[in-house]
Order: sequence, then C-alpha cells, then structure tokens
Amino acid sequence: MNVTQKEVDASDSTVSVVLTTYAGDDPAELRTCLDSVCEQNRRPDELVVVRDRGLPSRLADVVADVSAPFPVRDVPVEERGRGHARGVAVREATSDLVAVIDADDVACPNRLARQVAFLDANPSVDAVGGYVGEFETTPEEVRAVRTVPADPAAVRRMAHYRSPLNHPTVTFRRSAVLDVGNYRHMEYGEDYELWCRMLAHGKTLANVPEVLVKARADGLVTRRRGLDIARREVRLQRAIVETGFYGWLVALANLAVRVPLRLLPERTLRRLYRRVFRS
Repeated sequence: MNVTQKEVDASDSTVSVVLTTYAGDDPAELRTCLDSVCEQNRRPDELVVVRDRGLPSRLADVVADVSAPFPVRDVPVEERGRGHARGVAVREATSDLVAVIDADDVACPNRLARQVAFLDANPSVDAVGGYVGEFETTPEEVRAVRTVPADPAAVRRMAHYRSPLNHPTVTFRRSAVLDVGNYRHMEYGEDYELWCRMLAHGKTLANVPEVLVKARADGLVTRRRGLDIARREVRLQRAIVETGFYGWLVALANLAVRVPLRLLPERTLRRLYRRVFRS
C-alpha cells in the first residue's frame, strides 16, 4: 500500500527519528543513513543523534554537517552500550512517535509516511515494524528480505522464540515505551527484551508487510556467532523470563536451539540464515 500525500498532510502525529553512532561506524555509511532520513517523503519533526562523547572527528563531522529542514540534536553520552544510548534517545525525543534506525542502514523514502499513517489508523497498536531488504553492494540490489508477521497475534506468537520486529524498522509510541520502563542497559538483545516486556504489559505490536529499511548484509553472520554471543544469549533469555512474558521452559527450549547456532562454523551459519530466516 502506498501512502498518499493527503494521508501525510492529514496526520497530527509528530515523529522523532533516533540514531546511535559509535567509533566503529563507517563515515560514508553514516552519511548515507542520514541522507535517507533527510529525504523522507514525510519529514521527521526532529532527528536525535546519540553518540559517544569520544566519537572520532571523522564521524562527529558527518553529524555536524547534516543539512536538514528540521532540527538535528547532537546528544553526547558516556559509552555504556547501545541499550543505554537508545534509552537516552527515547527520553530526549520530544515527539509522539519515535522511529529507530541504525547508523549503517538506509531508510526507504516512504518509511516514515507509511508507519505514521499506520499508527494513526490503528490507535491500539503501540509499535510497528516492517521488512528489511538486505544488500551487499548497493541498496538498489536487494539480495534477501528479512520478513516478519504483520498480524499482532502472529507477532506475539513469534516473540516466544525470536524477535518479532526488525529493530531498525520500528516506529513506536514514545509513551508506550516509557510506560514499560524504556530500553534497558543490556549488552545484547535490548530490542527483543523490550518487545517482550511490552507484550507482557499488554501492548500491541504489528508489522507493515513491506521493505521499509535496507541493511548491509556483509559481516552480519560474523557478528552473530561465537562463544561470547552464546553467553549473551543465556543472559538475554534470563532477562526475558524476568519480564514475565514467558517462563524458563520456553527459555530453555530457545537456548537449546540458539546456543548451538552461535557455535556453528560461519559458512554453515550463513547458509542456514539464508535458507531459513530470509526470503
């Protein structure tokens, strides 16, 4: 479904885009990401960039050079992890809605228009995501699509075994996230834990069945394997159990699958992700 200009103009909702950036980010990729935010069909009401105080000048300069027809707020924080930084971003945002994007991703031009219109039309939905189109060289050449269910009931079912929302595509009601305690200071899976906490508190999550963000696929599998990631999986499952969304029986079943996955050879894991988790 395409969003008409009439729908965009009729919306009373305000939306803040929030982005976190760190020393390891690539300046060219960050610039492309920021350009995609500035070129939205439905312009955000503000952009909140949360960054490490020690951000290298090559990245800080990219943020400082943003020329946008809306306010751009540069919020430095002490390095304490992405969960902490995202929580700061939500607190700093001043809009009704908050749209998340990662520093190396590219937002499709209709992303904000589509999600703002969806949330306006569905006041019972507290957060909405979408599909991610994965590319290797250029955003125009999508090689795989990371799909998720659209219906809230199906989203809730998926949350029992994997994250039901693609985090860099999510736009949520700021009040709903603050109501459940915001992002928590976690080293891994802060988004999945937040979605489960929202579901445990009776919030409603959904997805738009369209590619709304394009993401680089290179290095993705490497970042998701290894003994350290396996240990983090254990801590993540413990944190989700503490939300009350599901119990240890489900958590142990998840660990029986997720921990061995993290220990597979990279080539095997890449093939599995391509065949099972992508379309």
